[in-house]
Amino acid sequence: MRNTILITILAFGLGSCARDEAHRNEPVARQAGRAAYQVAQETREAAKKAGRKLKEASREASQGWHEAKQEDPAKRNP
Repeated sequence: MRNTILITILAFGLGSCARDEAHRNEPVARQAGRAAYQVAQETREAAKKAGRKLKEASREASQGWHEAKQEDPAKRNP
């Protein structure tokens, strides 16, 4: 959530500094909409990356769990 807020602030800040002439005559609401769309796209990509990393981490944890379960001496020698 903090990343989303930070990206939004940066997008508005950079957007106000780096506007080209074609967008200067647009209403502020339209410019805000463009910036919000950009932030939403960047947030979506960041969420996809985070999801992939979480999935990989859960897979690793599961493998570690199963390995530890197989190596448990109490299970082998009842």
